Amino acid sequence: MKNTILGSLIALFLAAPVVAEEAVYGSVYLGGLDRDVTWPHNDFNEHNSMVCNVNGPDGFLTVRSGPGSDFKKVRAFKRLAVLVVDISERRGNWVRVVDGYRTHTSEGVPQDFKALPVSGWAHDGYLCSFLD
Repeated sequence: MKNTILGSLIALFLAAPVVAEEAVYGSVYLGGLDRDVTWPHNDFNEHNSMVCNVNGPDGFLTVRSGPGSDFKKVRAFKRLAVLVVDISERRGNWVRVVDGYRTHTSEGVPQDFKALPVSGWAHDGYLCSFLD
C-alpha cells in the first residue's frame, strides 16, 4: 500500500505540466492559453475564449456553478465552443463565464451561429485565444 501511494505521489510531481494547445482545426487557429496570451493585455472585462485542451477521455470542458471542481456541473462544452468570460472575476485558475456560443464544429468547420446560454465558472487551463 505504501509503495502504491508513494509511486502515485512521485508520478504526480514528475508529470509534465499541461501544455497550452496551439493547433489548427479546419479554419480555426488556437493560439495558446488566453490567461497567458490575451487576458494580460486587455483593458476590458468581457472576453471571448475558445474551449481547448480537451484531448482527454471526457473530450469536453465543464462549466460549474462555482469556482472549483467540487461545485455542481452547469453545462459541458466540446472543443471550439466560445465562452464569454469576465476576466475581472477570477478565483485562482477559475474564471466567471457569462455566456457561450458556437460558430464552428469541434473539427473547425464553419457553421451557423448557435447560442449556448450558460452562466458559471470554468477552469482557465481549457480556454485558448483563437483566430477564425
